Amino acid sequence: MITEPFRPVRGIGIAASVLIGLTAVHAVADAITTQTFVKVVQDQIDGIGTMDDLEAANNLNLAVSIPGVLVTIAAGVTFIVWIYRSRRNAERVTYASEHRRGRGWAIGSWITPIVALWFPFQIVQDVWRSFDPAQQDRPLQARDKNGFLAIWWTAFLLMSWGNRVVTRLWLRDTDMATVATWTWVTAVVTIVAAALAVVLIKRLTDLQDVTRPQEFSGPVQVHVPGA
Repeated sequence: MITEPFRPVRGIGIAASVLIGLTAVHAVADAITTQTFVKVVQDQIDGIGTMDDLEAANNLNLAVSIPGVLVTIAAGVTFIVWIYRSRRNAERVTYASEHRRGRGWAIGSWITPIVALWFPFQIVQDVWRSFDPAQQDRPLQARDKNGFLAIWWTAFLLMSWGNRVVTRLWLRDTDMATVATWTWVTAVVTIVAAALAVVLIKRLTDLQDVTRPQEFSGPVQVHVPGA
């Protein structure tokens, strides 16, 4: 265990939740503007639209897309900062060697190809189990895993995959109606993933608040590896 005090995570958690919520709003706005753009393009093909309509629709699409990228980046960075602080706090109630991944992976795992598919999930799962008040008398890796986290991670992966599909469809000049359909599908998945992420932040932050008073009331009982 580390002897440094807990670092508060509620403030950064609230910020991450707000930004994640905004990414869901943006996903819906992006789907609407894409649908509008598709209609304008079809009108142009049918000879009933004007170039001014097409330019206006394109400008609207860009006006929604660019802020959306910035919000998504901000949400991602803020969430990673929150999970990194939570991972660090977990070392106040468990030993670092009990965790499947080192603290640095709480940041690096999100941007490292291949391992990004499961390392972040393992890190969050171990942090969650570190603060689970019902399992403090058991070794970290012997503690029950939380099923909610599996649902959240599945939704996150589906959202990421959906965004990649939409991007590739745009780049390949795919039929615009197909692009619009996939944009709506991704928007729905994003809403679900965002809602689950907000719940995750709230619940894990609350678990840490439950654990914090122990640092003032005496030693925390934890399993010592090898004991």
